[in-house]
Formats: sequence, C-alpha cells, structure tokens
Amino acid sequence: MRIRYVVALAALVAAAAWNLSGQGLPISSDRLLKAADEPGNWLMYSHTYNSWRFSNLNQITTANVKNLRVKWLFQGRHIEKFETTPLVVNGIMYLTRPENAIYALDAATGRQMWMYEYRNPPRTFNCCGRVNRGLAILGNTLFMNTLDMHVVAVDARSGHEIWKTEMYDYTEAGGYAAPGAPLVVKDKLIVGMAGGERGVMGFLDAYDTKTGQRLWRFHTIPQPGEPNFGTWAGDSWKTGGVTTWNNGSYDPETNTLFWGTSNPWPDYNDDFRAGDNLYSCSVLALDPDTGKLKWFFQFTPHDLHDWDSTQIPILLDTQFRGENRKALAWANRNGFYYLLDRTSGTFLT
Repeated sequence: MRIRYVVALAALVAAAAWNLSGQGLPISSDRLLKAADEPGNWLMYSHTYNSWRFSNLNQITTANVKNLRVKWLFQGRHIEKFETTPLVVNGIMYLTRPENAIYALDAATGRQMWMYEYRNPPRTFNCCGRVNRGLAILGNTLFMNTLDMHVVAVDARSGHEIWKTEMYDYTEAGGYAAPGAPLVVKDKLIVGMAGGERGVMGFLDAYDTKTGQRLWRFHTIPQPGEPNFGTWAGDSWKTGGVTTWNNGSYDPETNTLFWGTSNPWPDYNDDFRAGDNLYSCSVLALDPDTGKLKWFFQFTPHDLHDWDSTQIPILLDTQFRGENRKALAWANRNGFYYLLDRTSGTFLT
C-alpha cells in the first residue's frame, strides 16, 4: 500500500491568508519583531519571538468549526515523518519536505508555484527518521537546515539557491544532522544541530543572513579552560552530545536568545561521564550578537533518562507573588513545569 502524506487546509484558513494585502515580501527585522500584528501571516517557526504560537484570527469559532471542509490537498512525495511548520507570507505558503525540499504554494488553492530540492548524500545520520521542521525568512530569502549539516539560503520569489554553508562535517563521531528550523534574530541566522544519540559534541551557531559566514559558535559542552568544564569526567566531554536540535525564543527588550539543550551521551549509561554534565538538559540565555552566555539553568543534572530539554521556552511578563516579573515558562520532559526569571535565570516555581 502506498502511504501518502498530505497537508490539508480548511477553506476559511486559506481564504484568510489569501485576502491579506500590502504585507508581502520583503520581510524586515522590524516585521519579525511585530509578527503578532500580522495574524494572517506566519513569519517564523513559533509565529512570534515569545513563542506563544497564538494567532488573533477569529473567523473560525466554536460555533462554525463544525462546518470546515477540506479545500485542497498537497502530496509531499515522501514516506517519512512530516513535522514541518509552514510559513505563510501574503497568501504564499512555504513548507519543507523531510529530505530537504522547499515548496512555495498558493495558500488559497494549493497550486505549486516552485520547488527547491537540496541533494543530500545517500547516507545521512538521523536520530529518529529523515526530518525537517521548517524554515526562517528575512528580506526575500528563505533559510533551511539540511540533514548533511549545511545551511541553505533560497530566494523566496523563485526558489533559486543564493548561498550554501557547511556547518560541520556530518560524518564525524557517530554522525551529525541539522533537522530543526533556524531562527532569524536581527541580521543573524541562529542554527542548531542534532546527534545526541551518536556521541557528537553539541553547539549552537549564528550565520550572516546575507553571506552565510559563520559569526559565532557556542559550545554546549564547556571546552578546556572555560567555566564549568570540570562537570564531565575524563574525556567524556568530547563525545557528550548536548545538541540543540529544536528552535528557540528571543527577548528584544533585553536582547537575549533562549535555547534548550538535549541529553548527555550515552543517554542511559553514565559509567564514564560522572558529574553534572553541563550544559545538558538546560536552557541557555545568550547574547545573540556575540554568542556569549548570560546565564543558564539546568533542569536535570546528570540525566539518565533521555530527558532532553529542547522544548521551546514561552516568554511572558506576569505577576509572581505580587511582583512584576519577566518570566520564562518551560514544560520540561522530566515531568515538571518551570517558571524562571528570564533576566537572571532565577528559579521561581
């Protein structure tokens, strides 16, 4: 039996996207900051930098949701997991296929406008299937991570490749991959990587959106001479994992990037990795301009259960015990829900 994966759009949602006016390309940094003001568009992985994933569209209600019907179907030509989050810009939907293809579709009809297909090598090293989770956009350019550890820039108007940059040799250690969606912050592209089940050494990168030049790299396992290097026994830091395979959040007011890290490796066998194993299972607060660490909070020291903390943090301003706090909310894989002060990393509850 042939398995077909499809994307289905309800008629009302497609119509809402198609009827937008005056909000097409190019996408400026200012528009990304104010993405919540464009409810019919979806300009980044989590819709807004605070990662609420909430839209103010109000055409679909509890009263009429029962009337929704399929408007069109799109066949992605693959049999892998379909985990992409589409971007929507002025009635054009951009989505990825697991094998690193990008489609531009008319959101009202499903008509394919163009397709870009990246050629991965025959063998790639994926934890959990060939997956790509989505795109980022700035100006007229779309950005995609690839399974063989490249970052690709593609013209959103035509599908033509603009530049391609190798992040890392994907064949090293047990094998690296980059299945997550990147995040644009100002003029930088923030990119994570995967391989936490293969004994890699994790990092988070920033690239120039115009040239593809790498601007900084933050090692998620402290290197010799850096603070917290001593939290790994012996040489276990060299293969400790601690990847950054999901997306992050950004607070423009404090100019802070928040990103979660995965489990240490080996996941369940700690015979040779005594210690807290920083910065595994943690949230990192970084300066997006330099990649410098502002603070961190480790949810599960010395994890033995694969409780990686790659969930995307939700940023909110709220009252806590009578005080106004800039908070960070985190639904962690270890079974607890955390609230931190995002200016300092202080544990609240």
